[in-house]
Amino acid sequence: MPFDAAAHAAGVAAVARAEGWPSLSDPDVVRRACTASGVVTRVALDPDGRVVGFAQACGDGEIQSFLAQLAVLASHRRQGIARRLVEDAFAATGTQRMDLVTDDAEAFYASFPHRTKPGFRIYPGGMLGG
Repeated sequence: MPFDAAAHAAGVAAVARAEGWPSLSDPDVVRRACTASGVVTRVALDPDGRVVGFAQACGDGEIQSFLAQLAVLASHRRQGIARRLVEDAFAATGTQRMDLVTDDAEAFYASFPHRTKPGFRIYPGGMLGG
C-alpha cells in the first residue's frame, strides 16, 4: 500500500531499527525521505495495521529507477511480502527499469527478470554509512 507519513513513519523507522539501519531509524527522517520528490514508498501491514515491511524507490518517472531500501521483519519473511513490495514500488515509479544494490539478497533479486551489472555506492568525504 502507498506510504502515509502520518500513519506509517514510526513503523518504517521500527523496521529499519530492527534491520540495524540507523539512517532510517528516526520517524522524522523517514517522513522526509519517504515523501521527497521522485520517491515512491510502499508499506506492508499486518492484520492489525502495523508496518511489517517497506520499499523505497527513486525514479525519473519514465526510464530509470533505483530500489533504495527494502526490508521485511524477520517474523514476516518467506510470505511473498518482499516480492510484492518490489513489484508495487517498481510499478509506482512508472519506469522501464530498476537498479539496486544488495549486500546479502542476491538469490532473492535473481528471481526477478534481470541483468547483472557491476556497480558502486559512493559516499561523500569517504564516509561509509548505511
